[in-house]
Amino acid sequence: MCGRVNVTDDPAVRGLCACLGIDLGPDPVQIRFNIAPADHLLALYKPADKIGKAEMEWGMIPPWAKPGKISRPLINARAETIWEKPSFRKLIAHQRAAALVTGFYEWKREHGTKRAFHFHPKGNLAFAIAAIWQVSKHGVLQICLITTSANRVMEPIHNRMPVLLAPESITTWLENGQRNVLDKLMVAPPEEWIAAYEVSDYVNNAAHQGPQCIEPK
Repeated sequence: MCGRVNVTDDPAVRGLCACLGIDLGPDPVQIRFNIAPADHLLALYKPADKIGKAEMEWGMIPPWAKPGKISRPLINARAETIWEKPSFRKLIAHQRAAALVTGFYEWKREHGTKRAFHFHPKGNLAFAIAAIWQVSKHGVLQICLITTSANRVMEPIHNRMPVLLAPESITTWLENGQRNVLDKLMVAPPEEWIAAYEVSDYVNNAAHQGPQCIEPK
């Protein structure tokens, strides 16, 4: 599960894009400490002949879904079943994206309580989370993040985590539609990529948006 992320480092996001030849323009990257589903994520995708960027609504409802069939937008897709699920199989084949974030949150449930943890890249970097995208029946760009089994950093907290793409793999992810190539990317990242620390329950409320969200507890 990946249900909350953040973007707190403008230079890190710009640096990740620069290595791909993507210019984000003069406007600063919007700093948001607590991005939840239905909010917008900055993502890279390839809708035509070149890689571009767009703000996408986090969560999708398949255009073919009948009213009431899917009760809420789909925010995550499991890497292990993404090729078989009717909601995702065409999108993974043809409409892949990379969401740009600088951290994500996960909660450890124990003894009836929830403890929040912040996961971030080691060094001054940004994460690219593998994703799929679509245009809704109302013409809105929507994104769904892909998850996989946890690595050893995540395992003590949760058994799932987002698929993180190495900078050198992002172009391959967006442009190469071969299943065997994509499957090799949809795996847990190396332990040395990420670090984690506990944060306060302030972040539990998605309405809380200040830097207190990422302060160590």
